[in-house]
Amino acid sequence: MSALLLALPAAALSAAEFRSLELVRDGDDYRVLADVFIDAPGEGVFEVLTDYEGFPRLSSVFLEGRVIEPIEDGRGVVYLHMKGCVLFFCREVEIVEFLEVEPPSRIVAIVDPERSDLHYGQASWLLAPAEGGTLVTYELDMRPQFWIPPVIGPLIIKAALRYRGLRAARRLEALASGRPVPEDIAVKAT
Repeated sequence: MSALLLALPAAALSAAEFRSLELVRDGDDYRVLADVFIDAPGEGVFEVLTDYEGFPRLSSVFLEGRVIEPIEDGRGVVYLHMKGCVLFFCREVEIVEFLEVEPPSRIVAIVDPERSDLHYGQASWLLAPAEGGTLVTYELDMRPQFWIPPVIGPLIIKAALRYRGLRAARRLEALASGRPVPEDIAVKAT
């Protein structure tokens, strides 16, 4: 039976889905709001979302993740190195974030603009039990220190968030459930 399950495509094994996704641009400020259902226990989802060294397994956007100050008493500091593209505009971004965590249901990351490529940034993940899995409510507010094409940029970013975000959610779902990430959606080593 388990060999048969391993042979099924990832979509058949995964229940990860966006329940909502919104991207709002106001001048140079961006806001992302999303509700994502993950068919995995909340504790596992929380563990994967706080494993910053493991972020490159979630998405090829992450080149590196590392802990600067380990999480103690609900606080820590992390570093992320990312690369993203909007059309032919590609940019590497480095971010240092102060973490505030309440296991196993809340993670808040506040950007340190002095050590980051953002003027401002704050992200939060709220995890709640839902229908045998976990509902992740994600909010991101940011103002980058770099230019994003104003007309087409937000449309492309939202499409990329939906496509890449769903693939990342499926990887998160597998990892949080203790399963290997299916080959067809695994992040390829570069």
